[in-house]
Amino acid sequence: MNSSINIILIFFLLISSPINADIFLREDITTTPDINHFSMCHAQGCKEVEQLSLSKTEWQQIAQYFNPPAESADAERIKIAHAIAKFEQIVGIKTDTTHDKAGLFEHMGSYGQLDCIDESTNTTTYLHILQKQSLLKWHEPMDHVTRGFFIFGWPHSSAAMKEINTPQKNEYAVDSWFEDNGKPPHIILLSTWRSGWEPEKL
Repeated sequence: MNSSINIILIFFLLISSPINADIFLREDITTTPDINHFSMCHAQGCKEVEQLSLSKTEWQQIAQYFNPPAESADAERIKIAHAIAKFEQIVGIKTDTTHDKAGLFEHMGSYGQLDCIDESTNTTTYLHILQKQSLLKWHEPMDHVTRGFFIFGWPHSSAAMKEINTPQKNEYAVDSWFEDNGKPPHIILLSTWRSGWEPEKL
């Protein structure tokens, strides 16, 4: 299938769904993930969903980033980024998606490639697992966020979270689409992300 057809399919996937953060959640994607059972999307647009679990050793590799606990929201965001990267490394081996590359269009159709729908769904899952394991002191997950909708730019989705226990209650995009599998996601103020933010290298 050529890239122009793939782009059209992504277009219809996005515009045919209501503009709601939970449009990517389906019956086969668990909404209460934990280390013993969680879903992982891949194949672009969550066309494939795998049900996974983590061993004790795998979970310890992720949880180690929160020992000791963060003393500030800023410090916790760094820990979250590293934990999500480790999630991707572990899950990538289980699902043969270790070669997922940053972005989409250059690698569209490549085996093991994830799009922003896959990435935002998976990162949201990982945030919920961290929360359920009581590792998040300064943040809590939000619903997916989407910008663009072909009116103000190309549609793009991201996981998101907001600060708790701080006066600011800032909201952040947690965007793993702009990096290869296993690299820390970008955690950007949501207002900045909504304005069309991209890393300089893209």
